[in-house]
Amino acid sequence: MATAQELNFSGHKGLWYWKGLIAATDFKHGISLNVLFLPQSGCNDALFMLKGNDQITRMTFTIDGHGYNGVAVEREYLDDGAPVVGFVLSDAAVYDLKHGYRLVIDTNAGRLNTDLSGSALAFNNAYQNCLYEIAPPTLQATPPRQAAPQARANAKPDSSAEKLSVMEADDGTPMLFFSGEFALGDGQRIIEILRDTGAPLLVLNSGGGLVSEAQMVGYYLRSNNVKALAADLCASACTFALAGGVERGAFDQSRIGIHRSSLLSGGGTLEEGQQIMANYLRYFRTMGVDPELVALAGSVASDRMRWLSMDEAVALGLIQQAIPLD
Repeated sequence: MATAQELNFSGHKGLWYWKGLIAATDFKHGISLNVLFLPQSGCNDALFMLKGNDQITRMTFTIDGHGYNGVAVEREYLDDGAPVVGFVLSDAAVYDLKHGYRLVIDTNAGRLNTDLSGSALAFNNAYQNCLYEIAPPTLQATPPRQAAPQARANAKPDSSAEKLSVMEADDGTPMLFFSGEFALGDGQRIIEILRDTGAPLLVLNSGGGLVSEAQMVGYYLRSNNVKALAADLCASACTFALAGGVERGAFDQSRIGIHRSSLLSGGGTLEEGQQIMANYLRYFRTMGVDPELVALAGSVASDRMRWLSMDEAVALGLIQQAIPLD
């Protein structure tokens, strides 16, 4: 049985890091932003706190240009004497902090700017630590081994649970299989099962979906030493999860596809498009993938697909080896 203490971990990725129940990022002059998940609310509420400046009495913030109402705040002092002000976030604000690109905080004492790189991973881990504190999980035994995954590339299960299966290698090592498109909540579910089973490998069979969910998985794989393998199909958003594997492979008959994100195909401003592109470039560069991949994807319309050869995928660093199928 795993205890909350064993699972209450800390880490760092991008500009954001997590420790216990807090996701945080640091500014200059000793100021930090802390988002604390509250066990007393069942971890459904998160407290937005600025720490380190005793002049702040009012603040508001914008995420990617979307503003939130100004809030008057009361100053308190922590046990170490550090001043802190804060308020409870709305669910929409928590979601935007996890999935946005740029955060601007305006206070009566000045403006703070920060990138949201790595915020999804930090929020995810702080939230999980909160859940572990109120209900430590019991790790269950891995289901009996099956001969091979049965999901097909065009399968679109309705729920995360139906998209996921745990199988065992011949030596008993668990492997997690994900088959379907990345939908809202899938990233969280994948991470939970990887944690619970200790599986060192994620096998992907996906035609795409939400990039934010796939990125969340990719960050987790890299920071937790988990490998990734493309099965029949890994296209569009799936390549973000694949890139996160500490070791990355594909079968020599796998189809790996890229194209321009639908978010870049109209409907947004030029600035928003630039922010999205910068996020993609930063992510793949962090994962050791040649940024040329983003340029290639950007040259293909979102309703079409550019299929990479295994040699191209290796040369770009998206995978490290192609595994022959007997």
